[in-house]
Amino acid sequence: MKVLFPRNQTSFLQAVTVNTAGGATGGDQFKIDATVKKNARLTLTTQAAERAYMAPKFTAASVHNKVTVEKNAQFHWMPQETILFENSNLSRSLIIDMHETSNCLLVEPLVFGRIASGERLNSAKIKDHIEIRKNGSIHFLEKLFLSNNITEHLSSATIANGANVTVLVVYIGSDAGKLLPVVRSLLPETAGASLAHKDTLVMRALAPNSYEMRHFLIPVLKRLSGNLLPKPWMI
Repeated sequence: MKVLFPRNQTSFLQAVTVNTAGGATGGDQFKIDATVKKNARLTLTTQAAERAYMAPKFTAASVHNKVTVEKNAQFHWMPQETILFENSNLSRSLIIDMHETSNCLLVEPLVFGRIASGERLNSAKIKDHIEIRKNGSIHFLEKLFLSNNITEHLSSATIANGANVTVLVVYIGSDAGKLLPVVRSLLPETAGASLAHKDTLVMRALAPNSYEMRHFLIPVLKRLSGNLLPKPWMI
């Protein structure tokens, strides 16, 4: 794994992680441990979509990330899509430990199969854990576990109604309440946003593919980030 720091004209340092293997398969272990110092501004993103490749049945690819956000710091966690391949096995966690005066924007898009190739996830597995702490206490917690025939599971009208892409966005800042109606105005019928706390906006969305997802997600991220999308998102 490498980290690149492209030049940009914003007040945020952009750090772009590059998986030199091109993806993750069974037995791979990736870990990021980062700190956003007092008053600093950091965006962490990926060079391209991450891919979870076919893995031995009982051997997961492991991705564990932890970020500490110090006093008055601002942090944007903005990886591009994670694409699950047939027979993939991914175990992933993200822990963000924030100071009460810091701000955070998080986005996590998941793509279930190579849609353009007509791939179905008849046998795949993902275990995902997202945890945001403020002053040491859990402020937001998300857990996801899907296995076996994921495509069939998502086809249910009461689950995803056949959508192949899911998106989670979390914004934590004092202006979350003011941004809520703006975000809602940008969303399609397959998405929704609400306040989990007075300073925490949570958006969830479904889409048939990445193209349709980016059509509404990029305007949302531009608004929540102050028009500071990292360069790889715009390529």
